Amino acid sequence: MVLKRVLAWMRRERPTTPEPVNPNADESPDVIQYSDSYGNLVKSQRDLANPSEQNPLPTDVAPPIAALAGNIGERHVLVFIGHPHVGKAATANRILRYLSYFHGATCRRFDVTKYTTHTKERGELESLNKKLLTDLKEFLHGSEKDMMMNMKYSVEDEIDDPRKKHVDSGRVAILHASNCDQVLHNMWSGASKEGRRAIFDALQTMEIRVKCIFVEIIVTNSGMQAENLRQISEATTLAGRGEITLEQYTEQVRKYVRSYVSVQKDGSEDDLSYMKVFNYGEKVVTNKMRGYLPMRIVQFLSNIHTHKHTIYLTRHGQSDYNVLGKLGGNPGLSPAGQEYAKHLGAFAEASICRNENGEEVPARLWTSSLQRTINSAKHIPHPVLDNGQWEQMSNRVYRNLDEIFAGEYEGMTVEEIQQIAGDEAAMRKTDKIGYRYPRGESYFDLIARIDPLMHELESYKEPILIIAHQAVLRVIYSYLMDLPRELAPRESIPLHTVIKVTYGGGVHSSPSATHTYLGPNVAADNVVF
Repeated sequence: MVLKRVLAWMRRERPTTPEPVNPNADESPDVIQYSDSYGNLVKSQRDLANPSEQNPLPTDVAPPIAALAGNIGERHVLVFIGHPHVGKAATANRILRYLSYFHGATCRRFDVTKYTTHTKERGELESLNKKLLTDLKEFLHGSEKDMMMNMKYSVEDEIDDPRKKHVDSGRVAILHASNCDQVLHNMWSGASKEGRRAIFDALQTMEIRVKCIFVEIIVTNSGMQAENLRQISEATTLAGRGEITLEQYTEQVRKYVRSYVSVQKDGSEDDLSYMKVFNYGEKVVTNKMRGYLPMRIVQFLSNIHTHKHTIYLTRHGQSDYNVLGKLGGNPGLSPAGQEYAKHLGAFAEASICRNENGEEVPARLWTSSLQRTINSAKHIPHPVLDNGQWEQMSNRVYRNLDEIFAGEYEGMTVEEIQQIAGDEAAMRKTDKIGYRYPRGESYFDLIARIDPLMHELESYKEPILIIAHQAVLRVIYSYLMDLPRELAPRESIPLHTVIKVTYGGGVHSSPSATHTYLGPNVAADNVVF
């Protein structure tokens, strides 16, 4: 009965809709955005915003979900401060990627160094400061027009329209300095109490409400400092700028500390919103971090670090449903899938659980709760390391990693779906990320349930193997590889292949991926719905 009603509704004539903005089309590579003129309505819902005889006054803003909440909302400015070479740029990049991918926020980095000059001419310095403020205003005001499209019955000059307030994600500007020494005396560096106050006051001059948050990265651990220096030296050497010695590093920090002022503990800056992160999450101090998005920022930044991440992604071995071309369910492994499980066990022991020198190192294992992923891990050995303190590849089972739920179409083939619901199949093909299976899930739902796992993933330093499913791994892979989330449903995650992703480090570098096919050969996936 439900299916009949859905099919009847689907047969109605639908308007054509524009494609979402390509997040790579912005003139600045530091901008990540997802926007359209229909607000929070995904493509497969947009005809519902049109007046009809049954509903002449439809809602034009869909109920918010975490993955789409960024299309309307408040503006935030994150200012990263701290000593040189503590990973501020890398940290800024990770939070930018996280907020844009998992919360739909339009984010942009502003490198304060580009707005600084070596001259001490007061007029030129003031001109550059004004230029940065102007660019911030232009970026933060940018979605005001889109917001009005979401609220077509409101008046354009009603700045205090309550529908524009008390929502989060919106637009996030992220300030950091690629050269701390050069910007030390620039107010936008936030390196002094006066500078932070000036930034706060400048942002209050905007016509819209802007939440300013200072993020101070503090590294006191000598081992972490040495690791940051090693990574920076390696990066500068590769760039042809020569190696940075420990003496040079120490002298640079010593000079910077003479003028740098940490966020005060004497109460003089208690009216500001800030967080202080010590040794990448060992200790976190927050002040006035209220609201949904600020709390998510605190949680995420409490988990990240500057060590390089090594993550292995693989689908389960071929399942019985893969052979039959069926969606979802909880089938076991086919004979070919069982053979892959043996190959995966040998690969994990030789390539994941050992370093380049063949020495055994601690490693982690995650699977979904479905039997085809658990059975794919059954041949991975679990020796005990570190005098009984670490069980190698101890399996953590997460329901968050379960395959996308196809609802009424669970256990059906593509052909069967097309026979009974051809329009449904066409709609999913048009809007694969926003389409939700009847009584099932969409890719946006996957993004929302994978979000908390990425916090945990960011905190680990050991290599980790994730055995999951095609749709889930598309989301994880596209996030780790800095790919646009609306393209995630198109990513290829082949069977019987391990994808190694490496990213991170104290110096920002692009993530990289390598594919290792383990076999056995199986027919290409015929489930493309």
